[in-house]
Amino acid sequence: MIDFLSAVGLIFIIEGLLLFVSPKRLKKILQIITLFPENRIRAIGSVSILVGIVLLWIIRK
Repeated sequence: MIDFLSAVGLIFIIEGLLLFVSPKRLKKILQIITLFPENRIRAIGSVSILVGIVLLWIIRK
């Protein structure tokens, strides 16, 4: 459970850094994402999930 809460905390830190460091760039990226079809956004999300799983698997091995 501690690992899970640590991961959630890191997610908040990373997302907060993105918002704090470059809010204009983040707004521009979000505008660009709205132009993508939903299938492409899902594909990007699934690739991100797979990369995260592989990374965790490598670290935990």
